[in-house]
Amino acid sequence: MRNFIVIVLLAYACVAAAQKHDYVWLMGRQNQLFDTTLGGSLVDFKFAPPKAKYNYRKLDMYTTNSSICDSAGNLLFYTNGCAVAGADDEILENGDGINPGNAHNLWCVQYNDGYAGGPGASVILPMPDSSGVFYLFHKRFTLYYNPTNAIRDKFYYTVVDMNQNGGKGKVLEKNVELMSDTLARGEIAAVKHANGKDWWLVTPRRNSNQFYIFRFTSQGIVDTFQQTIGILPDPDGEGFGQMVFSPDGSKLYRTYRYNPVMVYSFDREAGVFTQFDTISFDYGNQLVGEIGCAISPNNQYLYLSCRQFLYQLDLWAPDISASQVTVAQWDGFTDPFPTMFWQCQLGPDCKIYVRAGGDTRFYHVIHNPDEPGLACNVQQRGLPLPTRSGSSMPSFPNYRLGPLDNPGVPCTATVSVNNPLPATEKNTVQVWPNPATDEFTLSYSLPQARGESRLFFTDLYGRVVHEMRLQGASGRVAVRTDGWAAGVYFWVLLTADGRQVGTGKVVKQ
Repeated sequence: MRNFIVIVLLAYACVAAAQKHDYVWLMGRQNQLFDTTLGGSLVDFKFAPPKAKYNYRKLDMYTTNSSICDSAGNLLFYTNGCAVAGADDEILENGDGINPGNAHNLWCVQYNDGYAGGPGASVILPMPDSSGVFYLFHKRFTLYYNPTNAIRDKFYYTVVDMNQNGGKGKVLEKNVELMSDTLARGEIAAVKHANGKDWWLVTPRRNSNQFYIFRFTSQGIVDTFQQTIGILPDPDGEGFGQMVFSPDGSKLYRTYRYNPVMVYSFDREAGVFTQFDTISFDYGNQLVGEIGCAISPNNQYLYLSCRQFLYQLDLWAPDISASQVTVAQWDGFTDPFPTMFWQCQLGPDCKIYVRAGGDTRFYHVIHNPDEPGLACNVQQRGLPLPTRSGSSMPSFPNYRLGPLDNPGVPCTATVSVNNPLPATEKNTVQVWPNPATDEFTLSYSLPQARGESRLFFTDLYGRVVHEMRLQGASGRVAVRTDGWAAGVYFWVLLTADGRQVGTGKVVKQ
């Protein structure tokens, strides 16, 4: 556990800081000028903590969600799967009619509600060796009846040149077909080539262990591969998972309801999967719906969001499955829907954001995702939104990933990784005796703390062995260690609002 302001002192940091393509997140639907409790929200990561504000726009977001900023973090354009709009929220020239077909007519025209493509159904990449030219990669779906079904049958790209129209941008080409097949819902993942410049795009066939892999260069899409690897996912789980690359690009993680986590080692030079593995985990005796996933910035921890529970697994542990620990459990809050745990996204500030259930006004925040167990500091509803999200969260690749010999950093923490109380408040925590036998005493003094503080003890694998609620700003408690195995244990003390005010370790003899 660290308790300091993170300052990145890497040679590559100046390059990483200039690639702020993921600094503006958009969400929300049902935009109405007369009711600002509905409609769009915008989260701006140029501020620390990020600033969420109301954003009236003509395009509603509904599961399909992509945006791109310039190198300084200023919004350039975005899509809701129906059209492409600029920073002024006006549709770009030639930017309408994205994903044509009967689903577009229903969701975009009749409902005017945003495209229901699913998490990861679109991604925006800067064209290598260009300035102001971007490719939007996206999937369309077609509706069938008797029986009713929605099939993703086309993989497209759309080209946007922001140098046109005095910097307002123009769509040069749209709905250019890359391939036609029965494809998985959402699940477009992108990662930098080993040269740190080109890109690989990966998307699977529906209910299949078959993948399409594309290389994107300054010449456009130059190579297309097809690879079969791994297990067949359960067809009942299609569309209820998430697929993301690790920050270093070495592995692809894919969640699928009723399946273990599927892990694919990826060769960034050749653009092929080299190994397949699975990670089993405990669902927690619940009817599992969606399963989201994210990887910590240091590539060590896998986070799985499973409705009522948020889990952490240590990818460096000898037995990854045995390292599973529950880092958060839904506290019963509704808004108006249950604010459970679903889609995840690593932010540019090195925190992981978790969509709070369906159409709610919150994202949960994992403040310290590089830390083990409860020290990762999950704050339920830590990022309030002005309006309901529209069941939407953007998906971004790691734009800051460099070449193999200088991969850089995926994000930059600009505030304390522990979100501590202000430095003017002197917090003291003492533990004695240490080492302990059957009991030890912990005293605390938290001058500015309000409400009920929480004290957790974890073993070396981050599993919680004991939890206590502490009343008041100061006090002393006795902790019995009956039943604890001999060894080292870590403790973390959090205030009622999720601020960490003390950490340490105690040895049980």
